[in-house]
Amino acid sequence: MKCPYCGEEMVEGYVQSANQIYFNKGSKARFFAAGDLRSRNLTRVSLRAPYIKSYLCEGCQKIIIDVGRGRR
Repeated sequence: MKCPYCGEEMVEGYVQSANQIYFNKGSKARFFAAGDLRSRNLTRVSLRAPYIKSYLCEGCQKIIIDVGRGRR
């Protein structure tokens, strides 16, 4: 995949975390609870750790995440 910011080739991989990763609309939540109606879970759960496929641009240090592949 080519980076839409700088045009360099991106590295395919995964964003992983010990916890689920959520996207919140608007500003960040002062207090956050999983399942908040304003948030969207981006990760899938596995036996090891939540993950989502992503692409890293080592040139401009940006990560692209395909949210269609995450858990809705």
